[in-house]
Amino acid sequence: MNLNKNTKVVFADDSDIHHFLLKNLIPQFASLELVCHASDGDELLRMIDRHRDIPDVAILDLHMPRLNGNLTAKELLARFPKIKIYGFTSSSDEKERSAMLRYGFCKVYSKNQLRDLLTEIASLSL
Repeated sequence: MNLNKNTKVVFADDSDIHHFLLKNLIPQFASLELVCHASDGDELLRMIDRHRDIPDVAILDLHMPRLNGNLTAKELLARFPKIKIYGFTSSSDEKERSAMLRYGFCKVYSKNQLRDLLTEIASLSL
């Protein structure tokens, strides 16, 4: 990874506790920069448009109001073909997890694996 460039991360999840956890964990990873976070995919896309920063990585919950993780991933990949998208879900349904991979997610993590997810993202060579 280029040491002069932080990995720009965007996050969408409808759970306030996961926003709290992410905001408190991400400073432990010097190479990661949280650009924006939202409560659903629609809000995230609007925030990215306002920020005008091209994200390197998106962390998306599957089940969110207005625009779920799969549809958000589809839109993000259309806008930013090089973006890496990671699933972050409480769903243990293998069909739902497989569908996420078909929508372009690199990997799907369970909600109790946030530190592991951030560790993987911090190790990416972008």
